[in-house]
Amino acid sequence: MTDLRAKSDSPVMRATTLAIIVNTFNQPEYLRRVLDALSPQLLAADELLLADDGSGDETRKVFEDWKSRQSIRAVHVWQKNEGFRRSRILNAAIAQTRNDYIIFLDGDSLPHPRFASDHRALARRGFYIQAHRAFIGQRASAYFSAEHFSAHRLRAFFSGQIQGWKHVFRWPIPFTRIRTDLRGVRGCNLGIWREDLIRVNGYNEEFVGWGREDSELALRLMNSGIHWLDVRGRAMCYHLWHPPADRSGLNQNIKILEDSLAGQRFRCDHGLEQHLSSCA
Repeated sequence: MTDLRAKSDSPVMRATTLAIIVNTFNQPEYLRRVLDALSPQLLAADELLLADDGSGDETRKVFEDWKSRQSIRAVHVWQKNEGFRRSRILNAAIAQTRNDYIIFLDGDSLPHPRFASDHRALARRGFYIQAHRAFIGQRASAYFSAEHFSAHRLRAFFSGQIQGWKHVFRWPIPFTRIRTDLRGVRGCNLGIWREDLIRVNGYNEEFVGWGREDSELALRLMNSGIHWLDVRGRAMCYHLWHPPADRSGLNQNIKILEDSLAGQRFRCDHGLEQHLSSCA
């Protein structure tokens, strides 16, 4: 266990301003629940950006309705649907952020009520934060929401509709450790300093289709000297069931990851930089 609490009060270590990026594609009902769960947490954040990989009008309506009830900056970043281009839309959203520290959350993963404040407390220079998720089964995903959250969580837990029991409840003391492998890296629950993302050129847009884009980003962050702080018992989220994504492009994505690993790369060629220049 890596105890970093002694340093947590340093103003150099704390996130001064915080953005949340939620990525989505045509899951308007799940997105509505995720946004509603974030609403009472936004005192811990300064802006929210929706990274939308080509969803239809229903997603836009959900976001606009939610935005009309918020007091923080909220931006819908959309791109045309040309297949799974998650890396590109995340870079486009990163480029439009105005804050020091970015939390990434999937639009099908309901955040714990203290998700945003936990991430803010965990943020420290020289690290990126990987927190974790529990999986909600198909039956429980029909009702699991921020409204009556504790009751829904217990109902799902005792009916066997939650996988990943270690990530269900918030722990009195978090378990943290520095890791150097890539096992368990997931973009659904990451906290990364914006300047570190700029240094490594953000997500690698050579990744098209599902899989491994988050691992490759994590690899380049670590190659650049940024440590992975794995956190359990804080900043949890709850992944709502959906049919599995098309994985037909996974082998090609694995090859890109292997090339980055072999080349010890810390910066990709096709990434965030092009979006930053268009936002300048």
